[in-house]
Amino acid sequence: MEQILTKLSEIEIAARSVQKDADKTKQALSEKMEQQCKDFDAALEQQTNARILRIRDGLEKEKDSRLTALRQETEEHFTALDTYFEQNHQQLCEELFQKILQRQ
Repeated sequence: MEQILTKLSEIEIAARSVQKDADKTKQALSEKMEQQCKDFDAALEQQTNARILRIRDGLEKEKDSRLTALRQETEEHFTALDTYFEQNHQQLCEELFQKILQRQ
């Protein structure tokens, strides 16, 4: 009977040892996974920020390009208006004068 108790005691000690090893392994794996998650999050954030910067740069360039084109188009319209006025200012003055006289 004593031999059985001794064997049971040895088995219990071995089981506790296995349990302790399992807990240590579990803790180590948990820490490793937590670190991997942190590394993944950091890498993903870095990639996201880089992509946002690229998109912003692209949009900024597109905005600048459109503004330049709009400025050029506006300048062309002003030039055309100036040219039209220079060529037709006498006629425009006459028409305006006639409209003013007709209202009174």
